[in-house]
Amino acid sequence: MNEKNDSDEENETEEVEEVVEEKVTARLKEDAVIVGAEDAQKIYERGFFGEIQEDGTLKLSPVESLLLVERNRLEVLNDNNEVLNFQALTKIFMKYNPNLWLKYLVYRDLRSRGYVVRSGYGGNIDFRLYPRGAKLGTDTSKSLIYIVSEGAPIGLEELDRVTRLAVSTRKRLTMAVVNRQGEVTYYQVSQVSI
Repeated sequence: MNEKNDSDEENETEEVEEVVEEKVTARLKEDAVIVGAEDAQKIYERGFFGEIQEDGTLKLSPVESLLLVERNRLEVLNDNNEVLNFQALTKIFMKYNPNLWLKYLVYRDLRSRGYVVRSGYGGNIDFRLYPRGAKLGTDTSKSLIYIVSEGAPIGLEELDRVTRLAVSTRKRLTMAVVNRQGEVTYYQVSQVSI
């Protein structure tokens, strides 16, 4: 016979207190967001977002800023001290980069899978991908991410160029294809000599 007393039921229904992360305030500066020095480490250490500047501030890229706003961890103010919501911020950033939405969808997907994602280094390489749990400064990126919209043609010369770049840096090239519904599919690309 299973007997339960009131204290057992109380323990079963006791809710676990949720840790609510404090929202950090930042400022919009053209096509980036700047987090003050007092909060810079807080954001950087909780996911390796942005780049620490010489003055101790943290510079966030548009995709990093959008993700943090969407996750309710960041509040972005404009020059008039007005809070910019996700849509307003997206509209501003898209003036600088019309392909921002594709880049954001891939960035958000990779981050939701637990990867550390940093900006690519030119040559149309959008991101460098670090393994899950990587420590920046210690671990190196393993893959380069090249983003393509489904149905958009890619020239063979462009594909050869980015493949050679990946080979020369000893990294895997991953093509992130974004379909019309915003879903992302990843393909490993390798170099073949004919």
